[in-house]
Amino acid sequence: MQRVLGVETEYGLSAHAGGRRLSAPEAAELLFRPVVAEHRSANAFLGSGGRLYLDVGAHPEYATPECRTAREELVAERAGDDLVLALAARASELAAGTGTDVTFRLFKNNTDSFGNSYGCHENYLVGRGLDLEPAVQLLTTFLITRQVLCGAGRWHRGEFTISQRADHLHTGLSALTTRARPLVNTRDEPLADATRFRRLHVLAGDSNLAEPSAWLKVGTTLAVLELLDRPGGPDPRLAALRLLDPAAALRRVARDPLAPLELADGRTRTAVDLQRIHLELAGEHAEPGLAALWARVLDALADGEPERVATEVEWVAKRRLLTEFQERHHLAADDSRLAQLDLAFHELGGVFRVLEESGAVRRLTGPVEVERALTAPPTATRAAARSRLITAASARNLRFTVDWQACTVHDLPGPDGRRVERTLTLADPRESRTAELEELLAMLGPG
Repeated sequence: MQRVLGVETEYGLSAHAGGRRLSAPEAAELLFRPVVAEHRSANAFLGSGGRLYLDVGAHPEYATPECRTAREELVAERAGDDLVLALAARASELAAGTGTDVTFRLFKNNTDSFGNSYGCHENYLVGRGLDLEPAVQLLTTFLITRQVLCGAGRWHRGEFTISQRADHLHTGLSALTTRARPLVNTRDEPLADATRFRRLHVLAGDSNLAEPSAWLKVGTTLAVLELLDRPGGPDPRLAALRLLDPAAALRRVARDPLAPLELADGRTRTAVDLQRIHLELAGEHAEPGLAALWARVLDALADGEPERVATEVEWVAKRRLLTEFQERHHLAADDSRLAQLDLAFHELGGVFRVLEESGAVRRLTGPVEVERALTAPPTATRAAARSRLITAASARNLRFTVDWQACTVHDLPGPDGRRVERTLTLADPRESRTAELEELLAMLGPG
């Protein structure tokens, strides 16, 4: 089927004012003052088609608009990073105008120094006919081993793991997202026509700053979904890849991509081996260039030479940076300065940006397309319809209410002179233009 995808990123936030570290709610309130001033809410759908809001725990969160390809999503996600960084600059200026000197730091990571974990949630459109529980059982091996491609890496108490999320995930399936922390959230919330669609809500991945890793994360998953969500049912070859103990395998892979993993049928394979099988099965469904990158990373890891892909795999780039710093300064593995550098690696506009600009990490997107994505939505999904309506209503100073599935414009002139409201339903995430949209835009009249 024609798929739609998007990613929700929860950012870490800290702020200081007047020599004092602010609490999380204080920092979030100051950061979102410009949003509230412009949108009268800390939850705003934007002209880009995306959504900027405060999540539970006072985390700034940006949800990309609905995208058609992993490459398109990559651009939208990079635009979200730039958006929240610009928001911090605006919030600092606004606070300065009231006599408050505030410094914000934003982090695209998944754990803080207190042991709290926050997520990067991926969303994929699948058909209603997909039986979610058995499908996720077949997908679990892929998600557990996918961290070798796209883990963000973590140096914690003298130990390096390739994934930030691995030690915080507990089960394969659950409707809960905080206590159980599953690989996939089973809550049936399609955000679309529930008779036709499901939303596969994946919680297993790390947030990525390295664009090749981010592309691999969603692009390989899109390809593997073509083996699961298809007219004839899931590819039967996936059943032979089930792990005996998925939770143990998740943590074992995080510590060693070449560690032996026991399959349910008694065979032993490494995460790299299992990813290679998924590549062989699903590579033909991958976007142009992605299968070659997927294979290149697996080749380097299988050869025991991850440094060959240090410019493309985030955990490898991070481990190289930390190892070089440790050796240069003759530090013990548990030295607190390594933990500080680990955190600084994820700060927006900080260490990683320097690595990227120097060529130590490869960038895939261009500044012009990212700048465009800050205001222009993807053209072939309902994000375009939402954006057109938001833009038109805003230009006419009309009140409107927006969510993923519907847009309501208030106070429209009715035929009898009374004010009415009209709602546009966006039931199919793949539709960018409908007769109902054009009719409602015509009702708004010239701007």
